Amino acid sequence: MCEPITGTAIGVLTFAGSAMSSIGQHQAQQAAVARSNAIAQQQYQQELQIAAARDREKGRVYQAELKATTAAKNAFYARKSANQVEANRALAAETQKKIEARTSAAFQQQNNIASAIQAQGQILATGKAGQSFMLQAMDKQRQADFTTAQISQTLYDQSVASGLVREGIMLDQYSADVAAWNNLPADPLTPMASLAPIKPIDAKGPSGLALAGNLVSAAASSYATGYQLDRV
Repeated sequence: MCEPITGTAIGVLTFAGSAMSSIGQHQAQQAAVARSNAIAQQQYQQELQIAAARDREKGRVYQAELKATTAAKNAFYARKSANQVEANRALAAETQKKIEARTSAAFQQQNNIASAIQAQGQILATGKAGQSFMLQAMDKQRQADFTTAQISQTLYDQSVASGLVREGIMLDQYSADVAAWNNLPADPLTPMASLAPIKPIDAKGPSGLALAGNLVSAAASSYATGYQLDRV
């Protein structure tokens, strides 16, 4: 014949059930916290990799822009040198035109003087005298002086025109240099490093002391239950 279950036995069974429930709940909480921490760490590592890849791309773009800027500057200095050569050539050509004009004017002046002397000599060679012959001689001299004045004015006008041409050459060179400078790209800015992601702080799991406290409470409750049943 089976003996009846005592209150102590019931208390033991009650404690066992409460203890298993507390331990299972504790372990489930630990597993949940560990999983959450693992996910946070994985996301952190992914963000670190993304930031590193972004910085590498920034560096690649910066190097490409720096190379392009250097090439553009080299092209600018080459263009500026070519502008100087062209300006020097144009100035030399204008100077040569001015020299040729002066040489031509000098020959014209020599011919004018020779013609005036010849004309006066022809008048004097006639041996005639009088006011009319004197006026003829003076007229020849006046014509020679007028021709000299024309030559001088022509030289002056040519000198002014040459100055304007030279000024235009210099302005053209300056404009070409400015246009070449304006076509230069701006120097690339040194890329800033990406902001590092915030490192996650591991969450704390359930305390072992809390589990011990729950077990103690379960034991006390189970003992009280068994004691009361045994007195019945």
